[in-house]
Amino acid sequence: MKKINKALSLTLATLVSMPVLAENINTDNFSFGGRIEARAALADSDFTDKSRVRLNGQGKHEINDALTAIGKFEYELTQDSDETDTTVKNKTRYAYVGVETAYGTLTYGTQDNAVTYLTDFTDMAEYFSGYTNEEITASGDRAEDTILYSVSKGDLTFNASANLKTTENGGGLMVAYKLLPSVEVSAGYAATEGFGTNSSDTFLDETESSDVYMIGARYTKDSLLVSGLVQTGSYGGSDFDAVDAFAAYSFGENTVNVSYNYYSADDTNELDVNFVAFEYARYIGDVAAYASYKVALNNDTSAGKGPNNNNADEFMIGARYSF
Repeated sequence: MKKINKALSLTLATLVSMPVLAENINTDNFSFGGRIEARAALADSDFTDKSRVRLNGQGKHEINDALTAIGKFEYELTQDSDETDTTVKNKTRYAYVGVETAYGTLTYGTQDNAVTYLTDFTDMAEYFSGYTNEEITASGDRAEDTILYSVSKGDLTFNASANLKTTENGGGLMVAYKLLPSVEVSAGYAATEGFGTNSSDTFLDETESSDVYMIGARYTKDSLLVSGLVQTGSYGGSDFDAVDAFAAYSFGENTVNVSYNYYSADDTNELDVNFVAFEYARYIGDVAAYASYKVALNNDTSAGKGPNNNNADEFMIGARYSF
């Protein structure tokens, strides 16, 4: 794989760089990778294929003793689940460049938000986790046209981000501290003006700002991980509360985990989430296989009510090869 990565890196340098630049590319610090994942979901006897392919590349180039240039891209390709549309959908997950210094890392592009470090405390399952923070651009896992500054000093980590997209501008802050080697606590705030897509819910005021306050903690010891995340804020003029919890135990090549996701808004139930999920995964080198079952806790558990069948019992099975 190292030989393949190096060959691909040299090919990329030849295709996209001028000869004088190609000579200076440090191919030892550039790598390609990705994953091929076959996944299938079953909800209310309806089968849905959720297979995907991800391709990524990342690298570093030392400019001088004080500055190191970095860059990363990642694309996801999926086939539309609609039987009448078999086209492949391409989504940009990461596409950013920046610099690393002794005073922190500064990057710009499509990338993580400041609070992603915090929301990742509980977004750890292969599938059923991380459902409560995606509606606000500044608190989502990733955002376009984003500047991110990150610095770690000892047990302290600080992130700040700004979202510059005209229709979804905002930003966030996050600070995390390790009280003990096994215990880390964190707090964050994120706010967004505008919406990426128009909501069908008439109760939402899309001219208002949306914001969220969040606190989280995680405990890791040997093969055990326990974490929690609490959020409160407003979304389009509707106040909401959210709770995420996650616990996992690994033994040998096996991992079992349980996750809980809850989101409830005052004026609308369009985005409400309330479920517990159980998962078993087996990891053998670059191969992973897993099965997950989500138990909906809402009164109406029919499939299709809400994004991604959030309010329906659902069974997921998948296998992944990483390279």
